[in-house]
Amino acid sequence: MAVQSSFLSQTLQSITTTKMREQNKRRQTFEAHKAEILEAIEGSQDERSRLDHLVRTFKKVSASNKGIWYIDDDRRSTVGNVTRFLEQSRSDPSVSLSILRGFEDSFLQKLDQESQRFRFADLYYRLLSEWTNPGSDPIAASETNEDLGGSYEHVQKYNLQKLKDKFSSVAFNPLETDEIEIDSYMSSLFEDDHAASKLEDVRNSMAAFGYELKERSAPFDKHVIVHCIRALLTNDLLNDDAKSTLAEFENNDLVLEEIADVLNLRFADLDNWTWEADEGMYYEPRRQGNGKYRIMMDQDILQAIFLHYIAVSWCVQLRSSFSDFPYDAKFWKGTVKKTSDQSKRCHFFLPTPTSSLSGVAEEQMKTFRETFNLSPLPTSIQDTSDLYREDKPNKGDNKTGKDIRQMLLHQIATDVLIRRSFHGNVVVVQSDLQWYASGLPHSTIFAILRFWGISEEWIAFFKKFAEAPLRMEETPGQNVRIRQRGIPITDAFEKLFGEIVLLSMDVAVNRLSKMTLVRFHDDLWLSGEPAQCAKAWQTILEFVKVFGLDINWTKTGSVYLAENGKDGDIASTLPPGPVCMGMLQLTPEGIWSIDQAQVSAHTRQLRKQLGKCKGVVMWIQTWNACIGKFFQNVFGSPANCFGQGHVDAILQTFAQIQGELFDDHSGSVTDYLREQIKNRFGVEDVPDSFFFLPEEFGGLGLKNPFIPFFLLKEDLMKDPHDRIEEFRAEERKAYKEHAEAFAALTHAQRKHRFKYAFDEDKTHASIIDEPFFSFEEYTMHREAYSRLLKSAYLDLMAKPTVQDVQLTHEMKPWFDELAHSHNTGWSGLASEDKWIMDLYAEELRKRFGALSIVDRNLLPSGIMKLMQRKRVTWQLIFWD
Repeated sequence: MAVQSSFLSQTLQSITTTKMREQNKRRQTFEAHKAEILEAIEGSQDERSRLDHLVRTFKKVSASNKGIWYIDDDRRSTVGNVTRFLEQSRSDPSVSLSILRGFEDSFLQKLDQESQRFRFADLYYRLLSEWTNPGSDPIAASETNEDLGGSYEHVQKYNLQKLKDKFSSVAFNPLETDEIEIDSYMSSLFEDDHAASKLEDVRNSMAAFGYELKERSAPFDKHVIVHCIRALLTNDLLNDDAKSTLAEFENNDLVLEEIADVLNLRFADLDNWTWEADEGMYYEPRRQGNGKYRIMMDQDILQAIFLHYIAVSWCVQLRSSFSDFPYDAKFWKGTVKKTSDQSKRCHFFLPTPTSSLSGVAEEQMKTFRETFNLSPLPTSIQDTSDLYREDKPNKGDNKTGKDIRQMLLHQIATDVLIRRSFHGNVVVVQSDLQWYASGLPHSTIFAILRFWGISEEWIAFFKKFAEAPLRMEETPGQNVRIRQRGIPITDAFEKLFGEIVLLSMDVAVNRLSKMTLVRFHDDLWLSGEPAQCAKAWQTILEFVKVFGLDINWTKTGSVYLAENGKDGDIASTLPPGPVCMGMLQLTPEGIWSIDQAQVSAHTRQLRKQLGKCKGVVMWIQTWNACIGKFFQNVFGSPANCFGQGHVDAILQTFAQIQGELFDDHSGSVTDYLREQIKNRFGVEDVPDSFFFLPEEFGGLGLKNPFIPFFLLKEDLMKDPHDRIEEFRAEERKAYKEHAEAFAALTHAQRKHRFKYAFDEDKTHASIIDEPFFSFEEYTMHREAYSRLLKSAYLDLMAKPTVQDVQLTHEMKPWFDELAHSHNTGWSGLASEDKWIMDLYAEELRKRFGALSIVDRNLLPSGIMKLMQRKRVTWQLIFWD
């Protein structure tokens, strides 16, 4: 891969140099003409002769954006108009000299603006050339006031040998769990007749699918192979060399058909499948995008495609068989409903009582069913998404792993608000499983597969897959050992085996504690009534013990909020430790706050990594990946449940980060970069617009972390508690109106109500003479039935809508010109780019005479796309 990278770098540098050379030719020609023009008009004091010379020579000047029809037409029209005005002035005294001097100043300004465009186009290319040159010096080499030595601590240090030793101690030493105990535990969850029927249905569907899959004739064709390839390209299972090969296969029909033939032969002999790796498959530490190393297996490409198809086929079946569980009200324990008598009383006192579950609880269950439940499992073989990859959208759904986590965060934050407001207490529990996939006991996998009805034929195949011949040494055949525990991470089998075990935990928690465990793979979350959460947590602890799993206590914690004092027994049951998602933490006081200690630690690491960047463009890439993406994600995305105060805290944190990073530059990233450019290229007076302008217009595309939040802030609720109080007022008003309406009923009308509600059951006849029921009874089940509370809940869950800056009539012609010169006008800009372009429009107009700097025809668009696609890998550990 190093050879390919070097070749790519040389090619990109050659392309950049070629376009830079063409730009320099134009610049030299222009500056020579400009010098001649200025020299020619220098000695003349006559306005008409100077303007005449300017008009005649201006149309011959080689402009930076020459060749764009809109620009060329405008130049011709300007020259033609001024020529006619000049001719008019020779006979018409009303065309004053001051008007001619104005035309002259305008032409001279255009010449100066062209010089600026050429100057910064040259700088742009020099910066790109530096980026594509592997021999460029790191930014730290041009630091003048910074000491970027080794004095900054790592957030977490990794010793690769210790990591390999730890992996070996887990993977090659079996942890035997008791299959009889697992079967007994699971069977106890299905003891009633309805649950037993559900279990039988699942077992039958699993057995039938296993038979159907095994009997498929020639399941592989070029379309299936392409789907498998695309999925493998989105995850980290294969190394870069293998991915490059796969990418080449994707568009080669001949190769695809050959692969399909081989894999169909292999599938036809599935019973005799083996890894065919006597020399062992190499397990190596690979650095992830966040800087963390993970032990990954080098897998043969054809095996990877073959196994991916089988695993995904089973994943789709798993999703189909189990997705019905939370929809079955008789099986899935959930919201506490009204009793029969309570429902009848509501029908008597209220004109239109709510008879169905239409409140907050049902809305949360809807989200669980449609979003959280079994979310890592694909829906079909065509589903190439990978929700473990935070930046990859789910096909046809547009949800990423980050989106799902943020939705969960907003749900928990809203739930805390509502429960504290109406019950005074709430518990939130967070946990994670230690080395889950890598340490999953094989005996547990096979036991749970048997419990859910998967045949012994398929279990034999899965056993061969799990017991892979591995080596930790680079040399083939050296120290090959059979894996005794765990499965390959980022593989489709990780989803299959991982989810079939954890969905069993979902069932156990629900059946035993009557709570719904919200889970994203092995990240576990509980939020609700304290006693229920404590019971659910105890269920999780019992489950992991029986199934041979381990709690990751460093990522486990709870917050117990209680207005009238905590229950000691409950508090002692809950796990210690903080509750946080990213760097947003729920404090013991119930406030969501940014963990500034983590921010400062990561800022120091970012400062060191930025200093190691080889060139300004690489520095900006790293800045954009961290400040423009990483930090924005870990602070929690804005929503009404957090209010405007959350955004204010994020903005203050970004100001603090920049203050720490650029303490010698008044916290200004642009002042810092100006100094780097001056030290490295000798160019001074760089305008802010050059840094922030999108790359397609000749800027460096530096991300401003403040803008995304200013775009959203005005659409947020100022204080989410105000919405709770608004609901309370609505609820009181509704109660008062219902009470008044009931009081106005005649005795006959009450008797009619009684007949309708109680079917003339005489044992309840006394209710006819009762006063309207109490406010406490009226609101007893508001979470389950209140549409007003559901409306408040949805408002609090809502994310703000972007409020774009508005295009003014004054600026519209300039963006029209941009549409002609760069094929992108105002409507084609992203919201952040609209903000940037409008903010710096005046500076661009004065400095460059347009809203762009570099001619579109000379922009190295291929390199720019590579710049935008290139993922930054942290050299330090930024997130574990």
